[in-house]
Amino acid sequence: MQRNLPWRELRNSLYASASHRLRKLNSARTSIPSSERFLGFSLLMTLTPQYMVQQLYNWFKNSVGRNRRKAEGKPRSSRKTPEKDMPIQVARTPAHDPWMDTSPTISIERDFTLSDNTLTSSPTMTNTYSHHDSPAAVTPSPTVTARLPIHVQYPIASTLANALQRSPSSPPCLPQAPALLPPALPVIVTIASLTEAFLSNIDVALLASQMQVLALAEPPPLTLQPVIFALFQATSSEWDRSNTPPNTLLTRFLGAVRYFTSAVCHAGATGPLAGALALQMQIRKSARWTSTAARSHTEANPASSMSLELHRITADRARRKDHMQWARIHSSAIETGVFALGCDMSSPPNIHDYTKSRVFSDLFVQDAIWEEDEVEWVAGSFVLRSLIRTAMRGDAVIRRHYEELLVHYENRWKVMKDETRQAFVTEALLSAKAHLASLAAP
Repeated sequence: MQRNLPWRELRNSLYASASHRLRKLNSARTSIPSSERFLGFSLLMTLTPQYMVQQLYNWFKNSVGRNRRKAEGKPRSSRKTPEKDMPIQVARTPAHDPWMDTSPTISIERDFTLSDNTLTSSPTMTNTYSHHDSPAAVTPSPTVTARLPIHVQYPIASTLANALQRSPSSPPCLPQAPALLPPALPVIVTIASLTEAFLSNIDVALLASQMQVLALAEPPPLTLQPVIFALFQATSSEWDRSNTPPNTLLTRFLGAVRYFTSAVCHAGATGPLAGALALQMQIRKSARWTSTAARSHTEANPASSMSLELHRITADRARRKDHMQWARIHSSAIETGVFALGCDMSSPPNIHDYTKSRVFSDLFVQDAIWEEDEVEWVAGSFVLRSLIRTAMRGDAVIRRHYEELLVHYENRWKVMKDETRQAFVTEALLSAKAHLASLAAP
């Protein structure tokens, strides 16, 4: 009947019988013949495959040695320290059928490097399987002084987990969350700080960011009004300090508005066109001069009436100064191309866009000469000079038109009473005549 049993069941029954007999003989601690002691073991070896003989022999030898040491009362000697380049093998076998073990083995080799009294390690993990003849080769580091390979055997259940493990010597490839940076401090931009930014030599992109911060803090639809006011203060400070025309500041302004995003909106225009449109609107608004109306003298106290009149005269003097400054900005806007930004920028410049960008300035020059206040004549002379500077050469009609305007402004210059304003008009007309002479050549 034993022959009809499957080989595996017969092997297990013989193995259990031999193990039970050996445990019984060892517990009795009796002296038995060597032939009887190895009876079960020999019978088991005859029915066991060859590759399992070594495991059974090690188990039997360890059991006999452990029982002998217990009987003699000798403790097991401590494990010796491994010498250099001596591998230490630690095998951990789970509680399952040892003959059916096909679990992978993970070899961990740790390289120790000693340099400058500092011990550093660079572990390397290599996945191999128990049925392979030799593990995968690992290229050592040039500075390796000692290598201690440690072989750890894991059960089948952990095969997937082991396959997913990565080498500790290389960083994991898992997606990492972005580092949490400290919150940036809020940028506070005021009209005064933006004025200093215009006058300084900061980068144009940084200037544009400050302009956008100040613009976005203003309610729509005219969000760029504080920016234009800061630009005006910068041009006034530059003129008071060195009598410098605002061409440089307007060039910086145009360079900064090119960085504007669609979030910047002014009077329906967004992006870079919003900056140019905001400056054009303020120039047109400031082109017309209106003096402060005098109050009727109905108060009983004449001293109060005199004080109010002096206050009105002082305010008008300051407003006249601002009016002339806006005329300088108007003049520089013609020369730097501020009015041309309102045209179609997708197509190359043409005569239509050129004429369209000069319509308002030409009408302003024609109307200012007939006004009564001298400050209007000064403003008109500034703009006329820029129109002649940027006029197209070879056009006889335009040249005659500007010659007539120069004659009218010369007549106004003769009757001017304020010497300072008369000096401004003199300088503007002389420069305009010099440029008008060059318009005759094609």
